[in-house]
Amino acid sequence: MGAIFLDLSRQKSIELVEGCAIRDHIHMLLMIPPKFSVSNTIGSLKGKSAIQIF
Repeated sequence: MGAIFLDLSRQKSIELVEGCAIRDHIHMLLMIPPKFSVSNTIGSLKGKSAIQIF
């Protein structure tokens, strides 16, 4: 899962500073450029990672 999030974050110019995956949830510390909103960025990461994981 880490590789999926690293790949997606690189595509969006987002820096994945730290992450921790637990059985039922994921914690991530991201550096998001000011031109992106937090909600759209997280929605995009969740949606595209869910498709790849499925």
